[in-house]
Amino acid sequence: MSESNNTKPWYKQFWPWMLMAGPIFVVLASVSMFFVAKASMTDLVSDDYYKDGKHIEIQLHRDEEAVKRHIRAQVLVSPDMNAAKVFVSGDFDSKQPLNLLMMHPAKKADDQTIALKAVSPEGSVPMEYEAVFKPLAHANHWYVRVEDGAGVWRVENKWIVSQGNAVNLTPMDKLLGHAASQTE
Repeated sequence: MSESNNTKPWYKQFWPWMLMAGPIFVVLASVSMFFVAKASMTDLVSDDYYKDGKHIEIQLHRDEEAVKRHIRAQVLVSPDMNAAKVFVSGDFDSKQPLNLLMMHPAKKADDQTIALKAVSPEGSVPMEYEAVFKPLAHANHWYVRVEDGAGVWRVENKWIVSQGNAVNLTPMDKLLGHAASQTE
């Protein structure tokens, strides 16, 4: 009986398959995890730190300009998260086109830039705009920005979705404190 068992080819034996099962399982699990990681990849790390660093100074000038112009905005997002009303006040050119940026905290692919359409007549205070966009992806918070089309100023803030559908946008708080200390 033992001689007939030894004469079987290797692939008909139990033990080679038992020993290969572990490595085969690990290879299959690794391939599947690669595709899961690729599908849920986040954009938290910048590809070009040097380029981003060069633009920091430019971005701060935009915030400083918003402080000088006393620009404030309020964004009211619809319950369906596919439209918004935007109210902007301060010293800005109402003829200049404005953009609303909805920035996902982790996935750059979900970011949206929407051209605002004026609803109120020119010279109204505050100016009322409306925006229609693709429904927002699920996230606990978003970064919301209103900026002029020429890139002169911007106001932004973090919108925590669970705290309601309204967000007030102001120039960076750090700059407000910096501007106040310069005027004293």
